[in-house]
Amino acid sequence: MIATLRGILTEKLDTSLVLEAGGVGYELIVATEDWGAAKLGAESRFYIHEQIREDAHNLYGFRELGGKQLFVQLIGISGVGPKVAMQVLSAAGEARLRQAITSGDPELLRGISGVGPKTAQRIVTELRGKVEEGAAGLAPVADATYQGLVALGYTPAQATQAVAAIPDAITGDQERLKAALKGVKK
Repeated sequence: MIATLRGILTEKLDTSLVLEAGGVGYELIVATEDWGAAKLGAESRFYIHEQIREDAHNLYGFRELGGKQLFVQLIGISGVGPKVAMQVLSAAGEARLRQAITSGDPELLRGISGVGPKTAQRIVTELRGKVEEGAAGLAPVADATYQGLVALGYTPAQATQAVAAIPDAITGDQERLKAALKGVKK
């Protein structure tokens, strides 16, 4: 079983990255935050969750061990497979997802493709007490861009995904909101 991979990022595809390690290019399915943080040509290390099926061999990559652990906890919930778990992590972001779970609030998960109200509640209920609130990332109340998008009627999941996709070079509140609005999916 593959636990970690270290290599050079050679490609950024739609929802995955290609990491070349030892002359082999491994396609890693990653969350939006990890995809956005990936720098082509940079040496990177990812924690890996390997899914082997009859028709596929998928590698899910995570920059931080906590992301992998949360992913494994998500796929342990009835009705949540790897695809849905990755959509949840991409839309919500690891820190905000941990915050929603510890506070018992399934609202953040509403609007995520493949996650209905019952699944959202099940995720929060089953993982509450099993995850700790992450220190990384901005809490929703502290991020003006996130709050602005929610005030404009976007779901928490849409707002989180749009904020995660904002390039690091954009720092001003107004510029961040403009960039988020261009990238938000309604």
